[in-house]
Amino acid sequence: MCSFVVKYVFICYIMVGDIMKKNNNVKKPFREEQIKKNRKKFVLFFIIWICILGIGFVKKSFQNDTFYTIKIGELILNNGIDMMDHFSFHANLAYTYPHWLYDVFIYLCYFIGGYTGVYISSIVLFLILLILVFKTNIKISNNYFVSAFATFICALAISGFATARAQLASFLVFTLQIYFIEVFLKSGKKKYLWGLLLLSLILCNIHVAVWPFYFILYLPYLAEYIISFIASKIKIKKKNKFIKFMENKFLLEKNNNIKYVFMVMVASLLTGLITPIGDTPYTYLIKTMMGNSQDYIQEHQMLSWINSPFTIIIAFETIFLSLFSKVKVRDFFMICGLIFMSIMSTRHLSLLALVGTICFSRLFSMFFENFSFNIDDKIMAFFNKKIVIGMSFLFAILVSSLLFYNESKKEYIMSDLYPVEAVNYIKENIDIDKMKIFNEYNFGSYLLLNDIPVYIDSRADLYTKQFSGFEYDMFDDYQYISSNYQEKFEFYNITHVLLYKKGHFYNMLENDSNYKTLYEDEYFVLYEKLGKSNVIVTLE
Repeated sequence: MCSFVVKYVFICYIMVGDIMKKNNNVKKPFREEQIKKNRKKFVLFFIIWICILGIGFVKKSFQNDTFYTIKIGELILNNGIDMMDHFSFHANLAYTYPHWLYDVFIYLCYFIGGYTGVYISSIVLFLILLILVFKTNIKISNNYFVSAFATFICALAISGFATARAQLASFLVFTLQIYFIEVFLKSGKKKYLWGLLLLSLILCNIHVAVWPFYFILYLPYLAEYIISFIASKIKIKKKNKFIKFMENKFLLEKNNNIKYVFMVMVASLLTGLITPIGDTPYTYLIKTMMGNSQDYIQEHQMLSWINSPFTIIIAFETIFLSLFSKVKVRDFFMICGLIFMSIMSTRHLSLLALVGTICFSRLFSMFFENFSFNIDDKIMAFFNKKIVIGMSFLFAILVSSLLFYNESKKEYIMSDLYPVEAVNYIKENIDIDKMKIFNEYNFGSYLLLNDIPVYIDSRADLYTKQFSGFEYDMFDDYQYISSNYQEKFEFYNITHVLLYKKGHFYNMLENDSNYKTLYEDEYFVLYEKLGKSNVIVTLE
């Protein structure tokens, strides 16, 4: 990627060379005024350009989390937050409402505009995120072209997360957090400290599961301050090897404003008390780590390097830039820390894609500055040409239109992933109040959206012992159901089973005479349990 950037910049440098030769003969005040004008035009041009392109990146088809988000938002507005589950058939099951505020927001979008309203909300949030990333890149790197390029890479990297999930809203908070910290360290304006406190309060209400990462993002700044403090205390006249190494490879910045940042970090711990969900901000992550859901859910698994070229590229480019130019300590620790987090859990790849590309905008800017290669002002003039602007917009409109057209042909609810017709059959032919259905994890949220009480859905932690408080673990029982399904079905009083028409468990029920097929289509099959099996039910 780095070689591609260098080649691209070199080509642009040649193309605008004649322009710069003419500009060298222009008086300096006029030239500076023209540079500022070109930068303003470029900012406006790129914001419009990336927004046009970004519309095509947003996925139309919903993920399973979106369905329960809509339903819980409706529940909160109608009944408030009682810390209990209302959508599974398990009695007295506690629920923590981990992103209650986002749930309400999505339900309001659904109430106003249906599924289209939810889709539009994702587009709006994604475009706001891209604009914030671009503005943050400019603020920390002071290089407009590199900032634009980094934002474009970020848009590609996080496009898979551009859907109606609380994660998209939390991205906005993390981007603003980096922006507020960086601006405060430069300006010392206290209003950004209040902004950081507000962000903490917002995050623990819109997505409490990622609230701990708000504090993790402070750590690279702490590491930079500590290392700079240690370096300043060591006598340089002794030619200490550590000092020499740090001065050659890292830009040490001992900013006294950092102490106020960490005072805010500590104060932010109290914002977890300002929520309607009790002590959930302080206990959610601990309970999740103690539970077993992370052993089965793909996004919680350790990263496979073979399947993640993006992480490999980020890791090697960090090493490359560190070898050939100075880097800020905070950026080095931020990227390395996020790479480590991504290795431990693939869900953190989104943070690496977001915050990592923001850090890279500064790394690349420092890399070019190290070689006295001023690409910014040279390229500004080139990208402000009418023909270049026209061709760029034509490219963005064409690509976005193709992507948007491809998405428009899809349904909001994919019939091969969610049992649309099977749900219609259930609602028309079965007494839902008397039914206890065993269902697949991946479409449980769609069932509860349709007021069908479920055995399990994608609120994975809800069904673990740590959250439910039960002696038995419903998530474990689901994972190993094929090994003792007769016993478990008796224990849970299962009356019906809805499955994908694939897998070992499906084959077992197909050959079990105690289960009658009520409905089936190309992708799903609904069974009715006949009588009781001759098994002894035990409580494990």
